[in-house]
Amino acid sequence: MTSVNKLVFLVLEKHLIWALLALLCLAGLAVPGFLSARNILNVMWAAAPLGCMVLGLFFVLLTANVDLSLESTFALAPALAIVLFFQTLQLESYPILAVLGTLLFGALAGLVNGVFSVKLRVSSFLVSLGTMLLMRGIVVYLIPEGIYYLPENYVYLGSAKLFGILPVAVLVWIVIFLVAWLLIDRHRLGKDILALGNNEHAAFVAGVNIERTKIICFVVAGFLASLGGLLEVGRLESVVADMGQGDIMMVFAGTILGGTAMTGGKGNVGGVFAAVLVISIIENLMNLHGVPPSIRQVVFGAVLLVAIYLASLQERLRHARLES
Repeated sequence: MTSVNKLVFLVLEKHLIWALLALLCLAGLAVPGFLSARNILNVMWAAAPLGCMVLGLFFVLLTANVDLSLESTFALAPALAIVLFFQTLQLESYPILAVLGTLLFGALAGLVNGVFSVKLRVSSFLVSLGTMLLMRGIVVYLIPEGIYYLPENYVYLGSAKLFGILPVAVLVWIVIFLVAWLLIDRHRLGKDILALGNNEHAAFVAGVNIERTKIICFVVAGFLASLGGLLEVGRLESVVADMGQGDIMMVFAGTILGGTAMTGGKGNVGGVFAAVLVISIIENLMNLHGVPPSIRQVVFGAVLLVAIYLASLQERLRHARLES
């Protein structure tokens, strides 16, 4: 294999998502206003809530499990916190309690999924399908008409802008991805997660606490979904019952486009970050072109199919490189 072929294989196998991102940006040059600083910041602002959910699913998929309930945790965690701390306990003067409560509720939802899946040895797909429907039902019961005019400090992370320009949500999103990268690439926990995803038995023999590591990934996923919900509530300055409904398909598309294997043990944080940007840019370009909602569903369905194909292509390229 020539050096040029090796380079092409390397790009297709490990950096394909970045090539797609570059192509989308080039396509955006033909759209007036796409590359303006304001539009780019809006793209990243809209990407932050979805990015949190994608990163959460990324952790779960690395262990060869799934969590369909992230889209419901996304809505339930802020809804519960708002109803409990603002409507029931009348603690509008202490919005930090509601913020912490939102994140805690998300982590607890992840813990429930983890315990049922790991300790009771039930398929994570079935468990999370059940909790997804259960939590969505609770959201509809709690806020059938939505809640508006929330305390300013509660929505700060999702609504505020530094110096009136840079959304705080974008900074939060970048920081959590940096933390995730350090955790996966530099920390012992990340090595344990990748090890059990590649070969659970070998990881157990090597001393990895399989059950604890899997449960931690579910808790992290729930926490990140609730953080994404908090950012979305701030961006919209309201919480509604259908918030995040149906988003789990795009969350899967983001993780798969980013190079994460559903069989576990393979994936990188940088690829997932780029995949979220790809999805957000596609949505932004459709907004700028005025594409109707019905066509957008078609486009996002095509994106999911492309993600599945690219995941298969990268796996074949990986095997071809190992055999050459």
